[in-house]
Amino acid sequence: MVTHAELVSAFGSRWVQTMPPEVAEQHFDNSEDRQVLTEVGLPSALMDLLVIGDIGTMQPRTIAQALNIGEPGTTPPDIKDDIVIASGMGGLACLSRAERRVYWYRPGDTKRNRALINSSLQLFVETLCQVWLRLENLGLEYGPEDEESQGEIGEELRRLVAELRDIDPPSFESPVMYWQHILLFALESIAGD
Repeated sequence: MVTHAELVSAFGSRWVQTMPPEVAEQHFDNSEDRQVLTEVGLPSALMDLLVIGDIGTMQPRTIAQALNIGEPGTTPPDIKDDIVIASGMGGLACLSRAERRVYWYRPGDTKRNRALINSSLQLFVETLCQVWLRLENLGLEYGPEDEESQGEIGEELRRLVAELRDIDPPSFESPVMYWQHILLFALESIAGD
């Protein structure tokens, strides 16, 4: 499991926050999730692709609260009562209270079982950290006239996915291909700079 020190080393101390224990106790039943939130923390963002938010001072929001689609505790509770972890990429990364998995939720989409991001919150934070560490020092050579640029990006994407797959294999086999999309957009952004 990634530690708070490793997360701070990767993202910087001002960008990593932990949740107050009393907030975690009130909103999270699982001790492993509470430990991740209170001891390890989350970075505030991954480039401009994911915005995790301010877990240090704000109470967690449910899907119902984030999208204003109904009151928490109403049907179906397994969707509306789940906690929003991050936003970006056209939807929300959410923690299932029932299954403790992090999944992709796009407003109007009820097929979260096909939208796995990570098998747990702990693995989400680990994958997020490892993605950032690998992207941070890439040296892609790219220009508007570079005929091999898309091939180079594709090759780099395959290499990164192969390196990251072992963190949480089911997440990289998910039909939503969340981390593959994050990596592709990040590589295109880095290459375009």
